[in-house]
Amino acid sequence: MTTAQPNPSAALRALVLDLTALDDGVLPVLAGELAHAAFYAIVQSVDPALSRQMHDAQGRSAFALSPLYGYWASPYDRKVKVNAGQPGWLRVCLLDDRLFEVFQEHLLHSALPTIRLGEVRLALWQVYGAPGSHPWCGYTTLDELRSMTATPVRWTLDFASPTAIRWGAADNGTRRIETLPQPRMAVAGLRTRWDKLTGETWGREFEEWVERNVIVGAVRRWWIESFTFQRQRYKGGVGTLEYQLLDASHSANAAHLNRLFHLAFYTGIGYKTTMGLGQVRLITE
Repeated sequence: MTTAQPNPSAALRALVLDLTALDDGVLPVLAGELAHAAFYAIVQSVDPALSRQMHDAQGRSAFALSPLYGYWASPYDRKVKVNAGQPGWLRVCLLDDRLFEVFQEHLLHSALPTIRLGEVRLALWQVYGAPGSHPWCGYTTLDELRSMTATPVRWTLDFASPTAIRWGAADNGTRRIETLPQPRMAVAGLRTRWDKLTGETWGREFEEWVERNVIVGAVRRWWIESFTFQRQRYKGGVGTLEYQLLDASHSANAAHLNRLFHLAFYTGIGYKTTMGLGQVRLITE
């Protein structure tokens, strides 16, 4: 789902859901498809018209989800083992005020809100949303991001779930998937999202400036994880990268790059961010 019209003052929210399993069960390692379906079920139960709009919308959806955390994942079959009574958590990012209202209404009108992931029900006991209440919580607005004028020359990004970026195709038409987000690859989707959310037009010239002037200055740690979606195997990169700006003389571009890296906390980077991939946070050192 994308908003019908750009809303420069829209709020961006990152919520962490404190969960307890009500059933024993086994889930896929990311549980992304199941969490995606559960989120749509919540919206459908509160606002069927909005649910239909989300299904019909073209472009990037106005939410992102994390993997299910807190449960043991077997290294042998890459399945998550869930036991009744076991705590865990899930992260939900909302880029649309109406989506937040729907989610809030679901919580307020349920005696014990639950989320069903496949055959496993998880009770929702608490929602963390205030900045500082959890490392993966946050709140800002597009106006607040736009007002940022700082021009750092280094950014350290923690890619906490597998990240993969579609980037063109080989000569034979094979789809090219990159698992190490080079600067332009990381920024291109963020630039597009910013322009759609705000109505601004930074365009490809900005991306080309990033390609010329920003490098991966350090790889703190990086590995590739494989996972299954819809019975197909995928790969994504996980770890910590440092991006370095080589020429800070173009202050407007440098400031906007900083805004986009802050935006990534709410939107994620790469594809399938609505199914648990591409969860990113900026590490302040």
